[in-house]
Amino acid sequence: MLSQIHKGIGGFLLSGYNRNSGESFLDYADRLITGRNEKIYDLDKAEIYQLLYGDNVSSDHARKTLRTLEMTIEEAKKDQTNKEIHKDLNDKDLKPSQKDSIEIHPDGKQTSTKLIEMSEEESKDVNFLLSKHGFDIKAWELVSARNNIWNVYSKLDGVQVLYSSKIVVKPRVDNISFEEVKEHFEEFTKNYQSPIHIPTNYDVNGKMLEVNIADLHIGKLCWFGDSGENYDYKIAKERFLYIINDVITRTKHYKFEKIMFVWCNDFFHYDSIENTTTKGTRQDSDIRWQKLYRAGVELLIEGIDLLSQYAPVETFYIGSNHDRMTSYYAICELSAFYKNNKDVKIDIAPISRKYVEWGKALIGFCHGSDISKKNLGGLLPKEAREQWGRTLFHEIHAAHFHSEQQVEEYNGTIIRYVSSPTSTDNWHFESGYTGTIKKAQSFIWDRDYGLTDILHTSII
Repeated sequence: MLSQIHKGIGGFLLSGYNRNSGESFLDYADRLITGRNEKIYDLDKAEIYQLLYGDNVSSDHARKTLRTLEMTIEEAKKDQTNKEIHKDLNDKDLKPSQKDSIEIHPDGKQTSTKLIEMSEEESKDVNFLLSKHGFDIKAWELVSARNNIWNVYSKLDGVQVLYSSKIVVKPRVDNISFEEVKEHFEEFTKNYQSPIHIPTNYDVNGKMLEVNIADLHIGKLCWFGDSGENYDYKIAKERFLYIINDVITRTKHYKFEKIMFVWCNDFFHYDSIENTTTKGTRQDSDIRWQKLYRAGVELLIEGIDLLSQYAPVETFYIGSNHDRMTSYYAICELSAFYKNNKDVKIDIAPISRKYVEWGKALIGFCHGSDISKKNLGGLLPKEAREQWGRTLFHEIHAAHFHSEQQVEEYNGTIIRYVSSPTSTDNWHFESGYTGTIKKAQSFIWDRDYGLTDILHTSII
């Protein structure tokens, strides 16, 4: 019996780790657990579980099981020290034909049977039944209940109607009861006061603006009749300048140290005198190749001049699948045009991926047509090792899909595919690539906090 187990520490030392002859499972478990807590036995919880059940399990699994077992042992101890039935009746002549009983099951459940005086409504109240049977409603939950009417007789009160109440309960494991929620709410709301706003201490300096106009496809021809939208180089120019002016308007209260201007993602729609992409795919166009090049370079100069009125501008070349050659010719002409302008920096390196370090942030740029998201995620620590080691925030901004793709993170690098302001042409319409929001995205970078804001400029 449990009462016999708890005679003293010496008994533990003599008994050892193994189960004694005639010792019940709960007595054995209590001896091991108590001996561990009192540092009599040098056992951890996984070892106790193995002694009890014969299996090797994780420490977390053992902890949860032993927690339930300890609750069962405590209830058994309470039941042994409380043998009186119906103290509230206090009548020596009361002789009920049923005694209170409790049955403890190996899985931690318990079956309790008691004679209880209660109303019909109380017999349906879960918390009432748990309390009447002596179970803490925060530690136990009801599995099933059955109530039968019993008649008992006493000289004082005559015949009394009691219920033979039989319930099955199990320990609550990592659950929050309604009563606990209610108790917390009442306690919390007594003295709760709304917090006072504490502004974040952002430095007004140390910010970079990234203006990213991807996949403009200047020179693309879309006709409402076969694609549902119109688009030509004049519409492209209008959208391009609208985006830049919108971003300037919405960020004029900032003081930027630098503007990173990203345009070299299929800026030109085709790349040859036969209106084909770099790889030879024929494209519909409203403009001849000579005029396309001149109109594109002039538009880029307008955009850079607008931006450089607010902060020094940097831009670069990255190869794309539609205009790998033409965009490189354009970046070289821009470099010559701005060679004496200290507020404009042009990177003409022909490598197709570029990396920009800004404070604690490292941003990679590429078109994204020839490499998977997963592979992109592994490029930064390999191709920009030193910058990776110095920085905390890592992103790669790609394009190509003309839509904002699901942002994913690989190996500590966020992969972000930006949207496009271009319209849907006949090929995309026939292929079912419709319904994307035409827009451009711009990003505000802080030296200490990384990316803090994203601006969406929608074309409506």
